[in-house]
Amino acid sequence: MRIRGATRLGKMAVIVPAAFINSLAIGTMALGILFVVKDLYGAGPAMVGSLGAVWSTSYFIGCIVLRKAANRLRPRTSMFIMLSGSAAILTAFLLAPGLWRAFAAYAAYGFITAFFWPPLMGWLSKGLEGAELNKATSLFSFSWSVGGIFSSYIAGLLSERGKFLPIALSAALFAANAVFVLASRSFVREDETVAHDAGRADEPAVDRSTALRYPAWLGAFLIYAVMGVVLNVFPVFARDELALSESSIGLVLTIRATATAIGFFVLGKVTFWQFKRAALPALSIATAGALIALTLQRGAIGFAIGFAAIGILQSVMYNNSLFYATSGASDRNKRASVHEALLTFGQVVGSVSGGLLYQAFSMSAVFVGLSLLLALGAGAQSAMVYRPGRSGSRIR
Repeated sequence: MRIRGATRLGKMAVIVPAAFINSLAIGTMALGILFVVKDLYGAGPAMVGSLGAVWSTSYFIGCIVLRKAANRLRPRTSMFIMLSGSAAILTAFLLAPGLWRAFAAYAAYGFITAFFWPPLMGWLSKGLEGAELNKATSLFSFSWSVGGIFSSYIAGLLSERGKFLPIALSAALFAANAVFVLASRSFVREDETVAHDAGRADEPAVDRSTALRYPAWLGAFLIYAVMGVVLNVFPVFARDELALSESSIGLVLTIRATATAIGFFVLGKVTFWQFKRAALPALSIATAGALIALTLQRGAIGFAIGFAAIGILQSVMYNNSLFYATSGASDRNKRASVHEALLTFGQVVGSVSGGLLYQAFSMSAVFVGLSLLLALGAGAQSAMVYRPGRSGSRIR
C-alpha cells in the first residue's frame, strides 16, 4: 500500500496538468467563438452575450442533471468522457459550421463539461483539511488560471489569421488532454474509489462544514456575473468602440488572467484570510468600486489595470467559495457541484444582462448595474455573517 503523501502527490500530478490544458482549451474556444459569431455571422451585442450564456447555462444544467451519473464514475473516467466528447463536438462544428450550429455545439459541450470540474474537485479535496486543503485548492486554481493567461491571447492571435483556428486548436487540446488523462493510469495508480462510496475513512463521518460557505457562494456568484461581462460583452465593446484588434483584446484579458493566477499563487502561501467574516462583504464592495472606476476608462491600458484589480479579487472570492464549500464537508462532490453551478449561474446573469444593457445603453451602464448588484450582495453577505447570535471567527 502506498503512503498517503505519495498518493496525494500522484493525484496532483494528474489534476494540475489536466486542469491547465482544459482551461487553455476552454478559454481559447470561448473568445474564438465570439469572434466567429460577431465577424462571420454579424451577431449583435445581445446575441453575443447570449452565446456566452449558452455555455454557462448548459454547464449549470449539467452540474445538476449529471451529478449522480458523474458520482458513479471514477474521476478520471468522468474527465475522459468530457474531454473526448468535447473534441468530437467541436470537430463536428468545424465540419459543418453555422450560426445556430455554433449555439448548439456550445450548448452540448457546455453540458458535458459537468463531467470534468466537479468530479475533479471532489477528487482533489478528498481527505484534506485546513492548510493541506488550502494548498491543494490554491494549486489547482493556479493551474487552471495559468491556462487562462495564455488562452485569450492565443485566441486573439489565431482569430486574426483564421476565425476557425481557435476552435480547431481547442478541439486538439481536448483530444490531447483526453489521451493524457487516459495514459495517466499507467503512472498514477492510487485508489480512486467511486465518488458515492468515496473513502469515508478520509472524509468526516459527521458534517463539520462552515456556514461561511453561504456568503462565500454568494460572492462567487457576484464575481462571476462580472466575469460574464468581462469575457463575453467587453470584447464586443472593445471592437466596436475602442477599435482594438483581436490580439489586443486578448492581451487585455490575458493581463486579467495573470492577476488572477498571481492571486491564487499567493493564497496558497497564506492562511490569515480563512474564517474572517468581514472579508466576504468587503471583497464585494471592493469589486463594486473597481467597476465604478472602469466607467471612467476610455483606453486599453485603463481597462487592463482595472481588470487586473478585478482578477485579483476574483481569485480570492473563488478560493473562498471552494475552500468553505469543501472544508469539513462529508459530501464534497455535491458541494463542489454547488460551487460550480453558482459560478456558471453568475456568468449567465452577467452575459445576458450585460449584453442587453450594453446594446440598449452603454458599457458604463453595464458597469454601474454590476456595481449596484455587488453592493446589494455585500449587504446580504453582511446580514448572513453578522446576524444576531453568531460570534467568533468561525461560524458553522
